[in-house]
Amino acid sequence: MSTGEENSAPIPNDLIVQIFSRLPAESVARCRCLSKLWGSILHRPFFTELFLTRSWARPRLLFALKREDAWSFYSLPQRQHDLHDKASPPPDFHMKFPKDIISLEYHGFTSGLIYFSRKSITLKSQEETVICEPRTGQYATVPKLLRYGKSFLGYDPIGKQFKVLFMDHTDCVTHCSDVHRVLTLGNGIMEWRKIKCSCSLFHHVMDDEGICINGVLYFASKQRYYFPCDVKIVCFDVRSEKFKSIDVEWDSSWYVKLVNYKGKVGVITWKGLCELSISVLEDVEKQEWSKYVYTLPDNSILDSSKYSIAGVTARGEIVFSGNFTSGPFYVVYFSLESKTLQSVEIQGLEKDHGVCAYVDLVEDLNVNDAKYLKSSPRLNVIAVRPKPQERKP
Repeated sequence: MSTGEENSAPIPNDLIVQIFSRLPAESVARCRCLSKLWGSILHRPFFTELFLTRSWARPRLLFALKREDAWSFYSLPQRQHDLHDKASPPPDFHMKFPKDIISLEYHGFTSGLIYFSRKSITLKSQEETVICEPRTGQYATVPKLLRYGKSFLGYDPIGKQFKVLFMDHTDCVTHCSDVHRVLTLGNGIMEWRKIKCSCSLFHHVMDDEGICINGVLYFASKQRYYFPCDVKIVCFDVRSEKFKSIDVEWDSSWYVKLVNYKGKVGVITWKGLCELSISVLEDVEKQEWSKYVYTLPDNSILDSSKYSIAGVTARGEIVFSGNFTSGPFYVVYFSLESKTLQSVEIQGLEKDHGVCAYVDLVEDLNVNDAKYLKSSPRLNVIAVRPKPQERKP
């Protein structure tokens, strides 16, 4: 008489790969520690790339909620196919940073990492930056700089490296600096290096988050502190650490946002309630732009004073997100192809919080491997879901 153990066959490695590539990144991380065989398979570059490819097929919306300097992070699946679904499932809660832990301003999102910064107001204070993975609580504290300026986070997908760029404004009153600083995450000791900009830039960097696309960091800079003045897009190649500047039309009297438009940098100008335009940089070397103008359908929700643009999805939809969770909270999708508008109510978020939202959040095991980040008892994140937003009758 044979036993079940004698009749059982080992699971083929290729089946293990297919099964685990469909799990969340947190589950993969735990399973790597359960057996040597699984750990060996799940650390292979082939599996990491397959997992990333599968993750791109299931992108998510990321919500960063702020109240009294405390930050909470949620995400939920991005709308994929059902154009008539006007409600979404409750978003997944990831964690919360108490206000006594990370009293910093939110500055942006790059390749799965969020970076916070406390601007130095005078040279007696210091630029401080914290970079974190909002789903795991891992983080890195960047060495402080006794300088005045603005920092950005970029990612080199070829070298798989994150870098922090610091645009130095310390001496801008007397002259425009051509020396800035860069720091590489995950290469051992973190330290700032000076880099020189060989091209002519406007050094009054605007208060936008910037955006990193295919290894190039884009952000806006202006000729002087006040408008009207000329604006340029600064391009920083994260891998080569070279700068380039590009002329751009920038209407400062309206809401303007840099976005990733099908792998190219785009500038969205949202004029009031109904008109919206996208300028797309088609050729960096020739500085050629294409411009598309759209009229938004009549609606009772969108208002540029109450909504912000979260980004453009890979499917070609502009996503608008409410700025606050007071009352019903909506995400609105505008299809650039069909010119249709669809609002989706998001239930389950904390009440009365400010909101920053981002599109196309994907899970990348290269980030979750903690090569760039660490955990610390000091960053005592809260993993218990807060009380959700109550629906009004």
